[in-house]
This record gives sequence, C-alpha cells and structure tokens, in this order.
Amino acid sequence: MVEVHKVSGAPYDSNVFLVMDEHPILVDAGMAPEATLRNIAKYIDPKKIERIVLTHCHHDHTGAAVALREATGGKLVIDRHEVGALGDDLATLAHMFGRMSPECSPDDILDEGKVLDLGEWKLEVMETPGHSPGSICLYEKNAKVLFSGDTAFPDGNIGRTDLFGGNSEELIQSVERLTKLDVKIMYPGHMEVTDRDVNRQIQLSLRFAKSVL
Repeated sequence: MVEVHKVSGAPYDSNVFLVMDEHPILVDAGMAPEATLRNIAKYIDPKKIERIVLTHCHHDHTGAAVALREATGGKLVIDRHEVGALGDDLATLAHMFGRMSPECSPDDILDEGKVLDLGEWKLEVMETPGHSPGSICLYEKNAKVLFSGDTAFPDGNIGRTDLFGGNSEELIQSVERLTKLDVKIMYPGHMEVTDRDVNRQIQLSLRFAKSVL
C-alpha cells in the first residue's frame, strides 16, 4: 500500500510530499533541507529516495533541491520548460524570500504524458502552465490521486499569475484540464491535503479563475 507523508521543514515552505512506494520519491523540495530530512527519516531512510520531482521552479518549492539531492542521492527532475529557470533569482522568485537561487542542473527532464513508475502507482505528468511556464501536476488514475502543485488548491483556490512567467489564460486552461479528471485526494503545493468532494473543489477553482483572471 502506498503511503504519502507531508515532510515540509519550514512554515513558508511549499508542501513537500514523501511518496512511499516500491520506488520512493519526493514531490517538491521546499527551502529547509535539514528539517525536511529529519521529517523524512521518521518514515524512511532518506537514501532510499530515488527522485525529487519538482512541480515548478519557484524557490519555495526548489530552494532545498540541491541539498536534498546531495543528501539522498535522488535524481532531480523538472519539466523541460523550467530547466533554464533554475538558478535564476528572478525566475525562481528567490529574491522575494531574500535568498539566492542555488545553481543546479536537473538529472532528468519531464514533459507532457511521461509516466513515473513508482511500483503500485504510475504518476502521469500533466503540463499545466499558468502559475509558471513549466508548472506540472501529477495524476494517478487508479488511485485517483492528484499532486496539483500551485495550479489548483483546496476550496476553489488557484495559483497566482501576477508573478514572473505567470499567464492567466494558460492557468484557466490548465485548471479546466484538471476538472476532467476523477480526483479523490488532492495533494496541493500549499494548504492542506483534501479528500472532501475534490472534483467539486476543482470546479470551484475553475469558476474562481474565470471570474478573477
């Protein structure tokens, strides 16, 4: 049985999820590697993590990526549209956190339709731009699980589009794609995990996006 644990290390971090399957991964990295590693170690030897999958380049999701790669040996992966943004203080918004974006190159590149085979779960990569040019979501159709990054959040919320690389029209289109999925559990990039009528929550996100963007 697959287990998912939130292992984020700091209050302003993105959510960092440890997905424990035959091939364990992290979804996003946050900004606090030491605390995140301590949280991971409550469930698994960090050295068993095989991939660190970044939903997009923003610093609150990637600031600890290099340190976590060094500590775990996991391969760092990100969408092809975000590769050039890594290490760029403007594109990653590191300056908004009073930090510098660490230089790094990914070990592998993701694109639309790629499947990450974890064992029981097969996570499909969905390119969902809008919050950033290369934002992705990960969907497991059998478990009806969605890792939504900063594209959609619980209770009808959505990712911002007023930051570097944001695009309102693309975000609306991306959220509309998510409404066509059957989702029982949503693991968002921020806020809490939800399993409460998730399809309706995503429909509310689309309605909200169309009303304000």
